[in-house]
Amino acid sequence: MFEPPIGRRGILTMVASFALPVPKDDDLAFDVYRNASRIGRQRVRFRRTGDWLRVDTHVDLHVAVLDIRVFHYRAHIVEHWRSNTFHSARSAVNDDGTRINLSVERVSDGIAISGNRRPRYIAPPDALPLTYWNKVMLNGPMINMQTGHTDTPDVTKEGWFRLPAEPAGAVMALKYKLTGPLHLAVYYN
Repeated sequence: MFEPPIGRRGILTMVASFALPVPKDDDLAFDVYRNASRIGRQRVRFRRTGDWLRVDTHVDLHVAVLDIRVFHYRAHIVEHWRSNTFHSARSAVNDDGTRINLSVERVSDGIAISGNRRPRYIAPPDALPLTYWNKVMLNGPMINMQTGHTDTPDVTKEGWFRLPAEPAGAVMALKYKLTGPLHLAVYYN
């Protein structure tokens, strides 16, 4: 059975859960699917400086009907981690012409979230950005880097699937289905 809402490209080297899953070449790329049609791409680049890690995520999605663009979405998200601990993130999103900015920062009593369309509030201290590269996000509250909402979906393992990947041709990945406040599927190998 093949259902690729979000497919992984390339073979990823995932390390133990206590370390961040940074690939050896510091670059990840995902094809993004909706209803079995490829609608765009997500690219993640990692930069290390000492015990700090900067994660740059770029998302570019296009939906067209009869070659006429009906939807366009772009996002740039920058996360900062130190010693495997999330510290902050900023996002700039263009959702079909609507510009959205969000700031997320660890503070003494949790994670402060605010933006041009979101009043400041404090999320639980274990909340993480919903940026897909880090499987650990499945373990707790997820911060939507567009809306600023914090959701804790129900996560179910759906089994292993063979997915197309470059340059290997295919990769086996475990599918996780998220339900409740979020409805999507993600794959990790």
